[in-house]
Amino acid sequence: MSTASPRSDADRLLLAVGDAVVYAAHGVGRVVARERRDVGGAPRECLIVDLVTGLRVTLPIEDAAERLRPVADDAEIKGVGKVLAAEPDKRDATWTKRLQESKAKLATGGAADLAELVRDGALFELAGTGSRLSHSERRLYLQARELLAREIAWARGLELEQAEAWIDAQIKSSNGSKA
Repeated sequence: MSTASPRSDADRLLLAVGDAVVYAAHGVGRVVARERRDVGGAPRECLIVDLVTGLRVTLPIEDAAERLRPVADDAEIKGVGKVLAAEPDKRDATWTKRLQESKAKLATGGAADLAELVRDGALFELAGTGSRLSHSERRLYLQARELLAREIAWARGLELEQAEAWIDAQIKSSNGSKA
């Protein structure tokens, strides 16, 4: 099972059956097969990935190289903890601009990007500051939180609830240090 740090495109083409991967905005899964399929009238090498959500995805190797990444390793998870504990970004932009930026971060599927979305969203979702997230921002916050929690759970061998508690503890550690 591969849980190494990010790989080059050439290395990603070497993904093997059994490798754990993250598919950007869809989450964690495992490569379950590698086979030739007819795609757009031409035979192509494809990877089949079973995601923890129950979704099965078939990707041509070229697409897999762009869309899949390894599950975060220990160093990346430590970095996620630092991002979660850091001071949230200022909300200077309009909600439509923030939403656009958040969608871009979610699309990358990077653990640090997800952590930023969770940290910034939690400030308004959990803190009861009176300022709330728009409906669309809240949806993105909840999606990012679920994706991040599932990846942390997978990477650390935890139950989803334990990963959620870890996320909350990291966020609270920043709030507690400001008091």
